[in-house]
Amino acid sequence: MREALVVAVLASGVLPLVRLWRGPTLWDRLVGASSLHVRVVLALALWAALWERPVLLDVALAYAVLGFLGTVLVARFGERGEH
Repeated sequence: MREALVVAVLASGVLPLVRLWRGPTLWDRLVGASSLHVRVVLALALWAALWERPVLLDVALAYAVLGFLGTVLVARFGERGEH
């Protein structure tokens, strides 16, 4: 049952991965990357809760912050029209 939950969360990342891969614009790819970040954080938090590994919550938090900062930086880059 636990493995099925993690697989379901990771499987939900297929469509954002397609959006990230195919684009066609920078903004489509940014949405795909941001959606994938959310799913990875969710998978890490789920893994931490189900397998009782609290250190993974720290990893999930750090990954969430870095994913957010990356999204903001790419958005700022895209606003300037330098893509």
